[in-house]
Amino acid sequence: DANDEPAAVLLERIKKEKERLVKEGKVKKDKLSQSIIAEEIPYKLPTNWQWTKLCEIGLINPRNEVDDSKIASFIPMNLIPQYYNKEIRYEVRKWADIKKGFTHFADGDVVLAKITPCFQNRKSTVIYGLKNSVGAGTTELHVYRPINNLINPEYVLLYLKSAEFINNGISKLTGTAGQKRVPNEYFAENPFPLPPLAEQKRIVTKVDELMKLCDELEARQ
Repeated sequence: DANDEPAAVLLERIKKEKERLVKEGKVKKDKLSQSIIAEEIPYKLPTNWQWTKLCEIGLINPRNEVDDSKIASFIPMNLIPQYYNKEIRYEVRKWADIKKGFTHFADGDVVLAKITPCFQNRKSTVIYGLKNSVGAGTTELHVYRPINNLINPEYVLLYLKSAEFINNGISKLTGTAGQKRVPNEYFAENPFPLPPLAEQKRIVTKVDELMKLCDELEARQ
């Protein structure tokens, strides 16, 4: 829709919001990210979209500041769903018991399994419904956190589950056989096609409709 606020404007809003959070000491300043070069751009985008990177439009692998006495959610790898739009299950733990040695996440975060074969099996999800809205879990996760609802997390999830992202990621795996992992650089800095926020929501709504149709067809079989 040509009437949508262009993604370039959205990017500027996110940039200013991150600068404000850094100034207030709520997040750390990002390391400088290399600009996307022409050779990295896989295809042409609509005029009001913008190529960017997840590290430029949110927080990567953030940490939670939570009181030790709080009850929180714990999610091991076996509870990370591989299918789209599946309910998330979790264990209940005291925050003091899981704050060290595990990956932190919170409601609204998008998580991606980084180890094989979980990565190829598309184990990724948007986190919702955590105890006190916070949790921790398997160390084999990359985490993306939107800033102030300026990015639709379900749209990011669709990107992470896309064949293009998975197939390109397989070629970037590092480590020994059986223990290969998706490097943080690929997760955080791979070219990300950013639509206007309104378009993100329309895309997610359409996918939800199509996935519901797929479920109905499967049930009929």
